[in-house]
Amino acid sequence: MRDHLPLDVEAVLGRGEFCYVASVTRHGPHVTPMVFALAGGRVWVTTSRGSVKARAWRLDPSVAGLVRAGDVSVAFTGTVRTFDLLEVDSWVRDLFEAPALAVASTRFTRKNARFFAGYAVDARHVPLSWTPPGRVFTAIELERVAVVDASGVAETFGEWPRALTSVPRFRATRAGTGPLEGLPDDVRSPLGESGEGALALEGPDGSVVLPAGWTAQGGGLYAALAREALELAGLPEATSRAAFAIDRPSWWRARNMTGAMVRGTGEVVVPEALVSGAASASRIARAAGVTHAAAAVVRLRAEQLVWWRGWSSGTVAVA
Repeated sequence: MRDHLPLDVEAVLGRGEFCYVASVTRHGPHVTPMVFALAGGRVWVTTSRGSVKARAWRLDPSVAGLVRAGDVSVAFTGTVRTFDLLEVDSWVRDLFEAPALAVASTRFTRKNARFFAGYAVDARHVPLSWTPPGRVFTAIELERVAVVDASGVAETFGEWPRALTSVPRFRATRAGTGPLEGLPDDVRSPLGESGEGALALEGPDGSVVLPAGWTAQGGGLYAALAREALELAGLPEATSRAAFAIDRPSWWRARNMTGAMVRGTGEVVVPEALVSGAASASRIARAAGVTHAAAAVVRLRAEQLVWWRGWSSGTVAVA
């Protein structure tokens, strides 16, 4: 799809502030928000050379992503191509790509200028891995794209699977420790009890990232979205390895960004397909901000919590 993105897709990618990028790891999808820019029909991001994403891309360049602009989102899948000045073997290739790199670098800097201003303010505290010498510039070649809104899927480009399987019965998780209680207090508190997030699911055709509302109730964490959108994951079974990113971004200062990623298993619940528990599932979907009649819920059974606060981060195992 390079250089030929539909205009409505380019409009969303142009207005979006962050791109939620999911990489393939042995523990399932790994999804976090990244600043980005669109150039030459490719999505450009930058990450630390030693980050989980950079290590994952060396083994498997497949990625999925999501950019949200108001009530409309663009979900995509593709492959990454990294450009690293410290990787001697890539210099010839990078030289060939020099014109595209120059354009992408200019657009990336212009689009994210406010974040660079934030780095300047916090220069004495910025870790080396967050400065240009510690970063790699990465292009994502888009292969499949879907435009998703509150009612479902507006349009698709490329071959997307359409499959969805629900558990037959549902009962909300009322007892137990709150699903986000393992997070540090200064991370947990800003996230609240509900909001918007990015849901990554691992299907037979690879991972996808979809926009979802969420709510934490009792001992359960739930993501909700239009059933039609969830069908893009192509899930032949009711459970899938999953990751869910929840964050409170800062408009310009990286040190003020707070968020968490829940990793584990996602359990698909389609109210209209249930033998029992449909009313409870529909209530949870509404609590997550999804009022569409054909809604779906994904119960997230956490195995690991990954959190970040500014330049600090950590991982918490969930019993």
